[in-house]
Amino acid sequence: MSALPSLHDVLRDARLPAGSHLTRVVESEAARIAGLNIAPAPQRTIDARFEKALRDTKSRNGGAVIAEFKRASPSLGPFAADRDFDTQLQAYRDGGAAAVSILAEPALFQGSADEVRAGKRYGMPRLYKGFVLDARHLDEAATAAQADAVLLIARVLGKHTAAFADAARERGLEPLVELHELGEIPFARDSGATLVGINARDLASFAIGAPTADPLREAFPDAVLIRESGLSTPEDARAAFAQGFDTVLIGEALMRSNDPVAFLQACRT
Repeated sequence: MSALPSLHDVLRDARLPAGSHLTRVVESEAARIAGLNIAPAPQRTIDARFEKALRDTKSRNGGAVIAEFKRASPSLGPFAADRDFDTQLQAYRDGGAAAVSILAEPALFQGSADEVRAGKRYGMPRLYKGFVLDARHLDEAATAAQADAVLLIARVLGKHTAAFADAARERGLEPLVELHELGEIPFARDSGATLVGINARDLASFAIGAPTADPLREAFPDAVLIRESGLSTPEDARAAFAQGFDTVLIGEALMRSNDPVAFLQACRT
């Protein structure tokens, strides 16, 4: 396996703003992963199942949806604590979601690797949605969670993004590199990412912005471009597709919806 920077080095180089929501999550995850005893994941070949599902669904429907299971967030606290996991995942499958994103961070998002693994029985490719800082996060994603893909946040990993992307691939995980500003494009480009997300939510303040696909398409002409956060309605999803995004990731709106099946079906163009 490729050598990765130490947890200490990742945290030092991230230079996160003191007291922000992002810093709270990262500090919590650093403490959790430092105490985690997990065996190194074996080397595995990527089957690109996650990317293929997004591309195939876009071809059929004009765009693809990654449906997220998320009970809480640092800014909102618990907002869907009563949502039954199996009922929600079944609705995502029935509604035609191309893939699912399942939160793995337990303290502030109330997620777990066990739930990422449990989602396997619904047949959709699964994204381990966490805050990767260390090789042990990748090992957890590959073994405990048995995920297909893993989120890598360029705002956090910075110059180490490419190393983590390579290490993810060695474990059979497809890296989805998330950007929150265009200045992070070189990190994603150096990683060779074919799944590139732009988070409309500033991760430091969790404020909503409005990204555009044009500069991303110029930088990544062959990648699957994913619009994340700030999508409240099916109309928002269809607008993102019209703006050039291939895929949208929707969490809170689906978790709050009284009819997630109809919501997902209405996202088709």
